[in-house]
Amino acid sequence: MEKFKLEWNWWVARSYALIIIGSCILGFSLNVFFEPCNLVAGGITGLSIIIKELGARVGIVVPLWLSNLVLNIPLFIGAYFLNGQKFILRTAVATLTLSFALYISQNWGYDSGELLINAVYGGVTGGIGIGLVLTASATTGGTDLLAAIIHYFCRHLSTAMLLFACDFVIMVLSVLVFGMNLALYALIGVFLNSWIADRLVDGFNYSKALFIISDHSEKISSRLMQELDRGVTGIPVYGKYTGKQREMLLVVTSLRQAANAKRIVREIDPNAFLIVTDSNEVLGEGFADHDRL
Repeated sequence: MEKFKLEWNWWVARSYALIIIGSCILGFSLNVFFEPCNLVAGGITGLSIIIKELGARVGIVVPLWLSNLVLNIPLFIGAYFLNGQKFILRTAVATLTLSFALYISQNWGYDSGELLINAVYGGVTGGIGIGLVLTASATTGGTDLLAAIIHYFCRHLSTAMLLFACDFVIMVLSVLVFGMNLALYALIGVFLNSWIADRLVDGFNYSKALFIISDHSEKISSRLMQELDRGVTGIPVYGKYTGKQREMLLVVTSLRQAANAKRIVREIDPNAFLIVTDSNEVLGEGFADHDRL
């Protein structure tokens, strides 16, 4: 038991370190590369850039860190009551750190004079920051939380579809406020954000298959189904060395859920035998058109 506590403490420290570092990198990226050129990167931070511009037009200064914090408060309250404290804690740390990073870097803006340079460098550095946060099984709040709240009431709509809808609305607003030209450059940054983050988290494949052998298969499968909303298949297996009949769990997750699934297994049984493989194409309920974040 003592050994498990030491491993758990290390795992927690590593996770929160990744959250803090990643959130800081994302905040710096937004203030240094995106905000000076009015490039809206989607999400609540993108909405904050729009609010700042609209405020400036009427003589009101609305810093990014403040609007990011204020807009996230009602989302956190709703997510807390719907999903509980465990769901919200890491994301709360990420959001607060992001707001702090936006605050201390608000005067660091770099306008290269070339929109493409700002979009590319902002997209790459922002993607690194998001990837580190996702690796620690957290998000930076914002539209991720909003999508999770809507999904709670509309189970027939996937989280990915809802997240896309929320970000699409923000991108439409950016077109109305800044014009189509800036919005198209911003899309380059948004694409790089997502691409770099996914590559950092799980390489170049679209999903992961996890094979789990543990004496606590019931508890593991219950948490995987409850927290990830993924189906779990139990397969009877026979250990030739031990001579024991056991159950192997098979679960297929999206890229962003893989780190969370590994954390759940590690929390319940640090001695579990776990195989994680790449799945190039997965069809069926929960994937393809129904993929969840």
